[in-house]
Amino acid sequence: MRTEPLLSQADDLLARGRAQNAANLLAPIVGRQPENVDAWHRMARAHLAMGDLEAGLRAARAAWHFDPHGPETLFWLSTAATELGRHREAIEAALSACREDPGNPRLHHRLADAQLAAGRVGDALDGLKIAIELAGYDANLHVTYGRALFAAGRPLSARESIGRALALEPGHTGAHRTLALFEIAMESVVDAPSLAQAADEFAQSLRVGPKGRVDERAILARDAIGYAARVSLTWCLIALLVLGVLSATSLVAVPAGLYLVLLCLGALAACGAVVFRSALRRRL
Repeated sequence: MRTEPLLSQADDLLARGRAQNAANLLAPIVGRQPENVDAWHRMARAHLAMGDLEAGLRAARAAWHFDPHGPETLFWLSTAATELGRHREAIEAALSACREDPGNPRLHHRLADAQLAAGRVGDALDGLKIAIELAGYDANLHVTYGRALFAAGRPLSARESIGRALALEPGHTGAHRTLALFEIAMESVVDAPSLAQAADEFAQSLRVGPKGRVDERAILARDAIGYAARVSLTWCLIALLVLGVLSATSLVAVPAGLYLVLLCLGALAACGAVVFRSALRRRL
């Protein structure tokens, strides 16, 4: 049975964000042809896109079983391992992929991402310098290099690197998002210590913990709760101010219990605003 048309259809589904449909299409293929490495690659990609990280790693390992030295197989094995916080496996797979195909900038980009996720900023910088000398035409490498430079406390060099990426690809989404993250990180910078703290926080935002990458939906929910808490705190303060003015002018007799309720609500909202404050996140 020819599987190429089905694999092309899976590629199209993945490109349109229909990962579940792609996984459903691929399941019979890998069931009948477990040695089909290309199908396993796409299955790994589909599961990772759906947020099923363990299934993504299993698919990547299935491909590796039949193709232990394939650069594409090692790419997806490294990607899945990074998402799960298994940094040693991710870095080793990416290094192997780079050795197999040293001229492929995509693999060097994967290695740098794996190193940044593991907190190895210096290693990422060293590798990216060499990779850019070999493939300076690749905008993704310049973006990743910029992120690594910022994490190392070199914001001006980081902006220059992003500028080179945009010179190569003016519409590069990752470059524009990275610049936006730089702006957020620099908002609190006033001196050398605050710059060091901003760089450290940015580096932390690139890391993936031992439990894996946090679900993006959880981050959005956290931000929504934080926003609601900040709005509630603002309205509580406004209400207290209005009641204070009315009480002072003797226009309205304000019960003491109402002040207590508003103070309690305001304190609760303040706690929520602190606990669920927005965090700097890598959205690339």
